[in-house]
Amino acid sequence: MSAKFLVTRKLGALFTLCCFVICGCVTTHEPTTRASLNFSQLSSPDGSPAVSNPPSPVASPFDSVAQQFEDFVKWRRECSYKPRLCDAGKFTILGTQFSNDFVAMIRDYAKNNIYARPGDGERKIFVETITKDETAMTAIVHGCVYDTVVLYMDGGIYDDKVASSLSSWTMQWQDGSWRWINYQIHKKVYFDNLCDS
Repeated sequence: MSAKFLVTRKLGALFTLCCFVICGCVTTHEPTTRASLNFSQLSSPDGSPAVSNPPSPVASPFDSVAQQFEDFVKWRRECSYKPRLCDAGKFTILGTQFSNDFVAMIRDYAKNNIYARPGDGERKIFVETITKDETAMTAIVHGCVYDTVVLYMDGGIYDDKVASSLSSWTMQWQDGSWRWINYQIHKKVYFDNLCDS
């Protein structure tokens, strides 16, 4: 081999080595550039422009009325089982007249040892309609109650009448949840089921 060829070959290898070193240095700075890519400009696999998902609409408080009313019914049932442990602030607005009346009733139950037992009757609530007032941020749940709950007092039966009523519960939106602010019985009968008609 000629000396000229060997020199050319060594210069070529040196050039290739320099390219790797220089490119390696450049790529150490590349992640910063890649991180700033705007992904909304990318294409989808079929070649059409990718469309970014629009933000989902914010849920209205009224979307949760039915679920929170169901939670309220369960809470109210638990209060009848253990009046001493009933947390009135969970579903009422403490300090309001309605809350004060409810607290007085629950205290009276606790003081006189009046309670219900799981499995001894039930209070079925059938929701018929929900009226929403976005200005006042209230919702009125209209329904029918069929009540066969047996109330006890010191172990003996206090009240075992079967009753049904057409009723409404007014709920007020406050601090991110629905609170019970009023209850009305529009019609009540004993030993008959209004909810069947």
